[in-house]
Amino acid sequence: MASLKDKFTIDDTKELNARINRVLYQVTHANTTTTVGVSELQLIGVIDHLCKVSSMLCDMLEQQLDGHIETFDPYSFLDRRLRTVENGVSNFIKIKRIDVD
Repeated sequence: MASLKDKFTIDDTKELNARINRVLYQVTHANTTTTVGVSELQLIGVIDHLCKVSSMLCDMLEQQLDGHIETFDPYSFLDRRLRTVENGVSNFIKIKRIDVD
């Protein structure tokens, strides 16, 4: 069975995290948030939280590859962010009256 170190390098996780942070920067930039409507702001909020979740997961991978996890209670952080994402998507779907069932 392959280990995490067989699948990722620290540089891989840093590169993924940099890409995630570029997306986060773009969607939270003032020029983006001031030129969109309310529905788009809801989606931007969802993207913001998903980027933060993804970034935390990259940090956790990097720490694991380094041989130690320093982040205190990463599960709670991820859980809170994902709950916010779930609520945001649910509200967006309700407001837009989108049938996903």
